[in-house]
Amino acid sequence: MSITQLHKDEHFFIVKNDEVMIKSDIQIELLEKIIKNYSKGIETFEVEGYFIHVLDTSQGNLFYVKPIMQYSYIDFMNPLSIKVLNSISDGVTVCDCDGKILFQNDIDIEIVGIDLMGKYAKDAIAEGIMSDSISMKVIESKEKVTILQTFINGKCFLVSGKPIFDEYGELQYVVAITRDMTQLKLLEKEVKKLEVQNENFKNKLHALHNKENTKSSLIAVSSAMMQVVERVMRVAVVDSTVLIGGESGVGKEEITKLIHANSRRHNKRILTINCSAIPENLLESELFGYEAGAFTGASRGGKAGLFEIASGGTVFLDEIGEMPLLLQAKLLRVLQESEVQRLGSGKPIPIDVRIIAATNRNLAEMVRQGNFREDLYYRLNIIPIEIPPLRHRRQDIIPLINHFLAVVEEKYSIHRTIESSAMKILESYDWPGNVRQLKNMVERICLLATQPEITAYIVQQELDSNPIITRDLEVPVEIQSVVTPKFSGTLKEQIASFEKQIIKEALSKYPSIRQAAKSLGCDQSTLVRKIQKFQLTKQILYKD
Repeated sequence: MSITQLHKDEHFFIVKNDEVMIKSDIQIELLEKIIKNYSKGIETFEVEGYFIHVLDTSQGNLFYVKPIMQYSYIDFMNPLSIKVLNSISDGVTVCDCDGKILFQNDIDIEIVGIDLMGKYAKDAIAEGIMSDSISMKVIESKEKVTILQTFINGKCFLVSGKPIFDEYGELQYVVAITRDMTQLKLLEKEVKKLEVQNENFKNKLHALHNKENTKSSLIAVSSAMMQVVERVMRVAVVDSTVLIGGESGVGKEEITKLIHANSRRHNKRILTINCSAIPENLLESELFGYEAGAFTGASRGGKAGLFEIASGGTVFLDEIGEMPLLLQAKLLRVLQESEVQRLGSGKPIPIDVRIIAATNRNLAEMVRQGNFREDLYYRLNIIPIEIPPLRHRRQDIIPLINHFLAVVEEKYSIHRTIESSAMKILESYDWPGNVRQLKNMVERICLLATQPEITAYIVQQELDSNPIITRDLEVPVEIQSVVTPKFSGTLKEQIASFEKQIIKEALSKYPSIRQAAKSLGCDQSTLVRKIQKFQLTKQILYKD
């Protein structure tokens, strides 16, 4: 039996003051039996294969009559099914194949704010009650459909409709599930908020964990930095000389502190000297000390040098590439003989120090150019440690920011947080000044901010106002040596030094004298005479 046939057997009539006021084409005998079996106050009952639903209206009692057979086809209409459907948290509606709403559970009426039972979906759209009809879309497509639907109360809901077919494959009903998205949106925001908090807590725990284990402010979360730390921990227990490389500001001093803190010398002193910050004429006396009267202005009792003072501990020579060649020879003696000689004294003083050197320059290239002693380079480079720039270990950026925020709070008693969008800007920035630049930026925005939470606008504003230092990261030494050569003496002597430097660079770049001469625009014989003049024969390959 099709739904159309079933609906032809549906009837209604209205009784007021025991008189039938309005009726459909229901049989008189059936109508009389229904009235006879009706008791005042009863809402539903059955009479000879018919199910009767009574509603109290202003016009009287409305009797809705439908066959039990139809009732069995739509079992949601029985009292138990109604109770079950009313107990679930989502809205449920059922339409017939014509789009008439046969059932709407209590939750659907509550969240939509409208009782639509008995209405046709097309009429509800025409009256502006709802923006669209999931039922009509399912009826048209005969497939499951999901849409966002807006009702007259202004609320938006996610509605999914599913077709139900009879035994002949004909569309019989459409069941629609309505879900209020308001709570889901709130829950989604809460979940995102919790995820951000969880990430912040995780980064803070990483920072605390690293600080506790390394006894320094070194932060290592990325795999690149974890490899560096693992290498450091392995070499810390031995006394080998370490050469730390990396761009300016990557954290070479923090690595040095980590090595010292985990070495057998951890309870002794660690002394740092920046080879580029002390004038050349004072650097020697600072490193090796001097005797009384060694030079004009020397203290009467003389002075112990850095190596003597640090005996038993660690000496950190920062910017070792800036050390003059004369002092490089003396440093080599310290490494080879474990002794120093003060200026003005011929007596050697035994020392016991571990030397850690660091540079942001390419020492191997400086050796090829004759600006750094080859023997000293190999003595320093026993255990090389290269620290990657911050742009190659972006996973460390957010943990470092959280660490610096804690430092600012402790130092200035200023509590600041950084919103997630601002964090993403900081994380994606290339940081040419590396960790040092990042630390300064965090401190700056914390001190200049007028509100507890630092926004993306504040961060972008500070980054835009930050001057960008342009440099060639691949060959900084070559550029410096060619563009800004440092020579002394008379004009003739400076010209000769500059000519020698150019020839050395050409010889190191090309495998033969012929190719080097061609690049310089001179004859091969002329270049050979220049090579002999400047005594560069040891650095030449005489093959074409």
